[in-house]
Order: sequence, then C-alpha cells, then structure tokens
Amino acid sequence: MSRNAKAKRAARRKREAKAGAVRRPGAPFVAHAQLLDGAGALVAAGGLHGSEWVMVVAGRALDGIDSPGLLIAMLRHTAARCEAEGRPTTLRLSPVLERAATEEAAAGGHSLDGWLALLEAERAEHAEKKRAAASGAVPNLH
Repeated sequence: MSRNAKAKRAARRKREAKAGAVRRPGAPFVAHAQLLDGAGALVAAGGLHGSEWVMVVAGRALDGIDSPGLLIAMLRHTAARCEAEGRPTTLRLSPVLERAATEEAAAGGHSLDGWLALLEAERAEHAEKKRAAASGAVPNLH
C-alpha cells in the first residue's frame, strides 16, 4: 500500500460524493405507450419523464418530444417501418396519453386522427427534403 493511498481514497470519495449530488435523479419515467412485436417483445416505448414526453427505442431515450401527439405519431411510424420489414407489431396507448393527444389536437382544431395524419405528412415532407438535399436534387413537394 502506498503512503498516499488513504489521501487518494479520501479524494476519490469526495469527488464521487460531489458528482452524486449534482446528478440527482429526476422524476421516474412513467410508461404510457408500448410497441410490441409479434412475440410480445418490446420494440419501443413512450411516456412521461417529469413533464417531458420521451420515446425509448433500442434502449436509447429520444427526449425533447414536445407533444403527446408527436409521440404517438413517432410510435406509429416506427410500427409502420417494422411492418414494412415483415415484423408485425401492436401499439398499446394508455388512456392518459390518448386523452392528452386528443386535447392537443382539439386545441389546434383537429380530430386526433387528423392531427396524427398532419404530423405524419410533415414528417414525410421533412424526410423528402432531407433525401433531396443529400442527393443534390430539388424535392417535388406537390
């Protein structure tokens, strides 16, 4: 054992304690949506972390989702991509998420289905612009 082992250990403990105080865990993640594959395995999930909607795919959280409608639209898009790959899925939404998305749609003068269709159209337009920019072509948006 080195002469400075006790001092090094004390310094390490102090650093760890200080870092732990800074990284306080926030509110827990509360799941409000599950996207399951045909075998019942979880493909993606969505829910609230504090007051922010979060989508989790492949163990990675996609935070910064500013609306419950956008969360549902993203989960539906993920389900459609899985279906296109030949992997059937089932999307389960909690009443809380459905109610929040319905209220959001109504505030914008839309039904929930209309709002989700509008969000999907925006996503498709954005993806087309991104593809066109990558290939150097001008997108045809009409």
